[in-house]
Amino acid sequence: MTNRFKKAVIEDIASHGIDEKEQSNLLDLFEYAMKSTATTLAREARFDTSDFATATERNCEGFQLTLQRLRIDGRDVWKGQFSRAEQQLAVTASLE
Repeated sequence: MTNRFKKAVIEDIASHGIDEKEQSNLLDLFEYAMKSTATTLAREARFDTSDFATATERNCEGFQLTLQRLRIDGRDVWKGQFSRAEQQLAVTASLE
């Protein structure tokens, strides 16, 4: 099965200064970015959430997202880091 259709499994989340609704919206963007990047050979990608079509309506504009693919114990693990001023969200996930 192609990575684009696999299920994202969030393994760990650490946030600072982000409310529950913002976190949920950022996790949706993270999942989309992870699945899109997983279909390429890229090991790292950087995004500005303002470039996502739904960022404005979800109040997620202005975050910087750094996404890394790591190979741990024979499987791909994705680490994402969102940051905007004093707000931060770190996510670790995999595709199954």
